[in-house]
Amino acid sequence: MQGKQSNIAVFIFVILLFTSSLGFVDVGGLLRTPVQKNNSFVTHRNIPIFFEHYGKIKKIQHSSVSETADIKGYFESQSSKLNPLPEYSSLIAPIFIWRLPEDLKDIEKVNHRKKIFITLLLPLLIRHNIAITQKRSSLKILIEKPILSLSIDEQNWLVKTALRYKIFDKNIPKPIITKEILKELLNRVDIIPVSLALAQSSLETGWGTSRFSIDGNALFGQWTWKTNKGIRPKQRAPGAKHSVLHFSQLADSIEDYTHNLNSSSHYRSFRSKRSALRKAGHPIDTWAQNLVEELKKYSSNSKHYISTIKAIIQENQLTDFDNYSLSP
Repeated sequence: MQGKQSNIAVFIFVILLFTSSLGFVDVGGLLRTPVQKNNSFVTHRNIPIFFEHYGKIKKIQHSSVSETADIKGYFESQSSKLNPLPEYSSLIAPIFIWRLPEDLKDIEKVNHRKKIFITLLLPLLIRHNIAITQKRSSLKILIEKPILSLSIDEQNWLVKTALRYKIFDKNIPKPIITKEILKELLNRVDIIPVSLALAQSSLETGWGTSRFSIDGNALFGQWTWKTNKGIRPKQRAPGAKHSVLHFSQLADSIEDYTHNLNSSSHYRSFRSKRSALRKAGHPIDTWAQNLVEELKKYSSNSKHYISTIKAIIQENQLTDFDNYSLSP
């Protein structure tokens, strides 16, 4: 029986090797995006379990190697392939994890855990800013056109975008695009400095150790009052009914956090200051320390929250990462 199983395994390996050589199987693609089946994540011994997927979260058996050590090794192996010249030192490998390693919280050396946490989140944060920048570029092209010359498709895209960024009330039957609307839209469709996002996520998750981040991919402590959408805090105040919003993957948490800052009326001053910094030509790595002051509504103890975020940015030199980019 064992001989038959061995022969079958060899046969499958030969078939995969043959089809890969002919281009039928994209091994690199398998490593980048785990396969799916019936909308759930499928494990494979040769596919890292940390990468993004679009199925539901499923418990996965641990390997003999710790998750953190495994993914750290993979990041380092890919980073070593990048061009070592000084002008490329700020390039990072485009590796996108869908959840944090469960044993990240077991790393006792705080500085070591901080470094890993930053390494894991950087590609996700940079990619999201790239997507926002691309949308902003498309918006700027349309803004330069006379409104009456916009096509139906262009008008519909602008209306849809304005609705998403909460410029229009959803109850308005036929929203009308004006120059004022476009100006406000450009004010909202903009990036969040990577350093600021890293600082806030590190504070909210304890550098990736909180159960909200491990069990619910919650990086920024967003609240919800829908019981089926969140994780209940163990020490919730008497009478409080909120939970911490959970997400199917880390990218969704980043998207929700960014959208909140870019659309909520609570952060109008945040967007105004960001716009002023951009117009004045201030480098992006100087934005975070200025924008922190406009996050008074992010915490019930705003004074402590703002001073803590500032300290995290400064002590960990997080503004260095505002100039990082993804390797092609």
